Amino acid sequence: MPRAEQGNAEQVSLTADQAEVERLSRWLDGEGQGSALLTWLGEGGDFASEDELAELKDRVGRYEMELAAVRALLAVDGAEGEGTAQRLQALIQERDALKEAVSMAVAPNRGNGLAESKEKELLERYHAELRDKDEQWKITEGELSARIATLEKELAKTKIELKLKDDELAVLRNGGGTVNADLLGRLESLQSKEREFLMLKQEADDLRVRLKEKEEELDRIREAITYKEDELIRREEDLMYREKVYTAERKRLEEMKRETGGLEEAELMKKLEALKAEVATKEDELRAKEKYVLARQEELRLREQGLIEDEITYREKERALELQERKVKTGIPRFDDLLLGGIPIGSNVMIHGPPFIGKEVMANTFLMEGLRKGIPALIVLTDRTPKDVRDEMRYIMAGFEEYEKLGLVRYVDTYSRAMGDDASDPYTVYIEQPNDHERLGETIDKLAKEFKEKHEYYRLVFRSVSTLIAYSDPNSAFRFLSPQCGRRKKDQAVSMYIVEKGMHSEQELQMLGSIMDGMVDFKVDQLKTFFAIRGIGDVQSRAYIRYTATKSALTIGSFALDPEFDS
Repeated sequence: MPRAEQGNAEQVSLTADQAEVERLSRWLDGEGQGSALLTWLGEGGDFASEDELAELKDRVGRYEMELAAVRALLAVDGAEGEGTAQRLQALIQERDALKEAVSMAVAPNRGNGLAESKEKELLERYHAELRDKDEQWKITEGELSARIATLEKELAKTKIELKLKDDELAVLRNGGGTVNADLLGRLESLQSKEREFLMLKQEADDLRVRLKEKEEELDRIREAITYKEDELIRREEDLMYREKVYTAERKRLEEMKRETGGLEEAELMKKLEALKAEVATKEDELRAKEKYVLARQEELRLREQGLIEDEITYREKERALELQERKVKTGIPRFDDLLLGGIPIGSNVMIHGPPFIGKEVMANTFLMEGLRKGIPALIVLTDRTPKDVRDEMRYIMAGFEEYEKLGLVRYVDTYSRAMGDDASDPYTVYIEQPNDHERLGETIDKLAKEFKEKHEYYRLVFRSVSTLIAYSDPNSAFRFLSPQCGRRKKDQAVSMYIVEKGMHSEQELQMLGSIMDGMVDFKVDQLKTFFAIRGIGDVQSRAYIRYTATKSALTIGSFALDPEFDS
């Protein structure tokens, strides 16, 4: 903060502190309450009881705390500070006099109603003053917080501009003070991009802080819901126990009825009715608890959906940048670096490798990266159900079901009906026969058209081509996939097709490769996993690169650059 502003702020603070001291002084002697109270105590004023004497001592303690706070606020220099210090000293003397009067208080006299009335009035006025002061401090704290946030943003912008000016000055110095127009133009362009990048980074940091606060709030809500669920379980167990007791009691009553009868039967019936009433009450409580838990779960879902929509809005610039650069991110930073920024728009990529090696994790991460930017996902399933995909996505991203509810995820399922599963999913179109290529193609085209009407492009994952070929034959699958890949390229979609290694001949792989734009080839060598990129535009290296895979991520190791990229 500049020195002038800092001085003004200190002057305003000093003025406010002086006003506060004057207000306290008027309350103590200007309006007469303080003098009256001291006079009354000095004359040996009467109290109704020892409790009131203790309450007055507690009030003196609060005076000490408040005066200590005022003394800390008024620790300033200058002539005004000396005047304020004198005022503070007067308040301290007033407090000491009040303490001395309290120490001289005598045994209670319950007949003095006037003293009780005065003391009660003074306490009420004092509490009202404290509440007003607390509200003023809260307002001042909010204004200062807003001011600090504004200054921090301005400081960040100033630092960015200063850095860019330093870069420009360095270029001019290196050029001997003169730089041609072309170089200046490039420098301005680079500075503009760097400024935009730094501003985006600052906004991203702010959003991460906000997201962390929202996550903490959601965690607290989840804890509350968990506690309520545990309580509900305990209630349920208690209800079951009581039901067992009721059943045992009923059996006992029936036995006693057979043995005794008469009046005893009436008494037992009363007990039975009482037990029934108790069980009914517990059932009502249980239903109320269930309703509360469901309401809290719905509230949590709505809050989570709001966070997702905020993130999609915030990452709109990233989506626009992908379209401008004609490359999309996969969600794996090291993989994107290897591809010099990402997969080109309109690409059809074959993911080829043995089972359980991380192919599906790469495809799911690719879908997740698009969903977080508001890019829809079309998932074609030939060997999984939509539920299986949801279970896999839970390891990668939270709130996947909310993206489904926003209309960003659609499934085409050729697997469930073939397995005899008649489940119905609102986001899935089911194909009755797995080899019905015509129906499958029409469904994919229809869903793709719906996405294109609302979005610039979409992402597609086909799981898997190997199962498609197994249900028909390589030639039929090729005749189906060839026009499909062409339509996806025309839609500017980015598609991944999973192919299992070891299920196809070299000729079949060549046929599939002829309609693809590239391939990511996975392999296992001496219990270590590697992948290599074939095609897919320019890359930094086409050698096999080691990686490790879990259910939630692929971790890529270091790789050497090809000669044309080696500096």
